[in-house]
Amino acid sequence: MAGVSYQTVSLVLNHPEMVADKTLKRVQEVIATLNFVPSMAARSMRAIRTNTLACVFFGERAAYDNRSFQIQDTYWNNVVQVLSRVADGHGYALMQRSQIGDDATAYACVRDLFLAGRVDGVVAVVERTGHPVLEQLQQAGLPFVVFGTRDPAFSYVAQNNQSVTADVVDHLHAEGCRRIAFIGGERDGHVNEDVEERHRGYLAAMGCHGLAEYAPWALNGDWSLASGHRIARQLCAGADRPDALIFASDRMALGALKGLHELGVSVPHEVSVVGFDNMHYDDYCIPPLSSVHSPVLEMAQASVQMLLDRILGADGQPLQRVFPAGLVVRDSSSRASLQPAG
Repeated sequence: MAGVSYQTVSLVLNHPEMVADKTLKRVQEVIATLNFVPSMAARSMRAIRTNTLACVFFGERAAYDNRSFQIQDTYWNNVVQVLSRVADGHGYALMQRSQIGDDATAYACVRDLFLAGRVDGVVAVVERTGHPVLEQLQQAGLPFVVFGTRDPAFSYVAQNNQSVTADVVDHLHAEGCRRIAFIGGERDGHVNEDVEERHRGYLAAMGCHGLAEYAPWALNGDWSLASGHRIARQLCAGADRPDALIFASDRMALGALKGLHELGVSVPHEVSVVGFDNMHYDDYCIPPLSSVHSPVLEMAQASVQMLLDRILGADGQPLQRVFPAGLVVRDSSSRASLQPAG
């Protein structure tokens, strides 16, 4: 109600001399209005840490495969594994939760994790900025860090999607590609903030080379192997086709390689393919897939440290860190190093 963090309220109650007069007065007025009395029992409980963090997937990021109760996005499985390892290094366990319901339900579930004393903090994975649940968590003073989405209102870690996508376009242009298509990802009509950043980087780099996006090629898959397969066949079945496809994930790009093989289209001599995430299987598909390497370990280390700092009482402006991603060139886009097909 006072519009301040729970740390500031704690200072008002325990060290009022450390609080600015205006803030002190506002908080004290709210305390009087609510007839609030600190609970010694609650203070004792709050002092006991669970040494458990939660990685919570909201909305689109929480979507499960229709055939199973497994998250089928290999990248996010990798994120959870790395977060777990980093948390373990700090003496914390990691709990995973997925919230697919409405915002009110999602907030209640996450809030209850704190109130029940099950977690000390949350790594939140969202697909858009201004997420209502995160705004409510912030108002409640509950510690969290956003992973993967840049939201200036909150602490976050992210990668440089825009500039690295421009690097991909520069690479393809240097390899002789001029008809370059960018294939984004969406689910249930939602396009993630990081995909929009990648698209902006694509458009900027295309403009620098005097090229423009061709509207009929501006498609979105749904992150599945099948959607990459379908889009590659759709765009490349005829003579009027792109000479390069940039996919927003390796999963879609891998599906595209199969679709192009079925069409008899040579990769990369006729159509180059680049994905995102640099997963281990990129080295073992045919041809090996060029991809953008995501700095998952560095992001996980930073997010856990930022979260622990908040849990231990650090206050102030949101901390925001962006880590460099980089293109790993393999045979699917490296025309200069290969002999012509046939």
